[in-house]
Amino acid sequence: MDLTLSNLLQMARFTVQSPREGARMVMKANLPMPARWSALALMAVVSSFLAHLSIRLMPVASQVEMGSVMTSPISTAVLQGLLMLASVYAIFWVGRWRGGMGSFADALILMVWLQFILLILQVIQIAVQIILPPLTDLIGFVSIGLFLWLISNFIAELHGFRSVFMTFLGVLATLFVAGFVLSFALLALIGGRI
Repeated sequence: MDLTLSNLLQMARFTVQSPREGARMVMKANLPMPARWSALALMAVVSSFLAHLSIRLMPVASQVEMGSVMTSPISTAVLQGLLMLASVYAIFWVGRWRGGMGSFADALILMVWLQFILLILQVIQIAVQIILPPLTDLIGFVSIGLFLWLISNFIAELHGFRSVFMTFLGVLATLFVAGFVLSFALLALIGGRI
């Protein structure tokens, strides 16, 4: 597998156009596990860097508001890495629970690949933020739509599910349950401090 930037960008464009074939291509690359883990860590670090760069480009009032949430690039990278790792486990275990046949290693590399594609959009969003600030939110909405489209296709391909639509509904249900559980966990944590 040729890992030059130009080839990765071409593969990313191909994946957006044909997500299941793109997922198949990434899984067939058969990268060793240490490379997959390193790629996950790299995506977390780069994503954190771009998020903090984006905050620095915002108006001062927004910087103060966002700065209270993302205190440092290191903590943001750790949080991003943990969220991606939790997503990998969810993709693997929920898919297996629903009769899927995918492996953890492939779930891991597909999450890395998804994050790489989203990083491309993050770079585009930063460029738009500088050149045409009013369109920044539009890129954000496109990113959310693309995330849902790609993750549904990736999970369907990983686990051998036929219906991308049913997989999409499963993704929404899993996100809803995860959000519900996290809300209760945060309430319990905050409630214990009051």
